[in-house]
Parts: sequence; structure tokens; C-alpha cells
Amino acid sequence: MDIRESMDRVLASDALLGEIFYEEFFRKAPEAVAHFKDVDMRRQALVLTMALPVIAHHQTSSSPAIGHYLRLLGTRHKEWRIPTDLYPAWSEAMLAALQRVLGNAWNEELAVEWRAALQKASATLLSGYEGPVGI
Repeated sequence: MDIRESMDRVLASDALLGEIFYEEFFRKAPEAVAHFKDVDMRRQALVLTMALPVIAHHQTSSSPAIGHYLRLLGTRHKEWRIPTDLYPAWSEAMLAALQRVLGNAWNEELAVEWRAALQKASATLLSGYEGPVGI
């Protein structure tokens, strides 16, 4: 199974990846909870789950539109005062959530693929912290 097949399996799962992710994220980075105090977490979990194809596509192809989108999202995270030091915990929580949802289908090769995708997406998001994104 590769990153795209795993993404399809996650999206077809009854488990909502975003809910599992936030459980993991808040456990790994309890200081992040304060940034979500006024957020509808059910909606946020769905938004995050639907971002998974964007992350996978950003890793597997070179789409300028996705790069622009992720930089814009990074700019928004800066405006929301999301500290950059939360990004490593975010990635680790996403890997843990993916592993939980995929169960026995999760393996080291898939973990390496997803880790690379999350690092690339995080780097692109963080580039949005450098200033306004023009499209």
C-alpha cells in the first residue's frame, strides 16, 4: 500500500481521522488546546480529515495551486498565532492517528512516506509565516 491507497482507505473508514488526530495532538501538546477554545471541534476534525488528500497530493505531485494553498494556510495559522514549535507534535500526532485508523495495513514503509509528506506540507505551511501570500 502506498500513500494514495492509504489515504483512500482512511477516507473510506468509519473512523474520522481528525477526531483521532486531535485526541493524539492534545495528548502530545496540551499547550495547543488553548488555540482551539472557540473552535467547533467536530467541524475542525472533518476539515482536517479532508486536508489529507491535499497533503498526499502535495507529496506525490508538483501542483503550484496546492503549494499556494498550503502557504496561504500557513499565513492564516500565523494570524491565529499558532506557534511554529507545535508543528513537530502535529506531525507526530498525525502519524499516530494514521496508524490507528489503518491498523494492520500500517507499516514502516508507509510511515516513511507519510512522514516525508507531513514534513513537506509543514515546511510549505511554515513558509507562509514569512509574509502574506500572493497568488
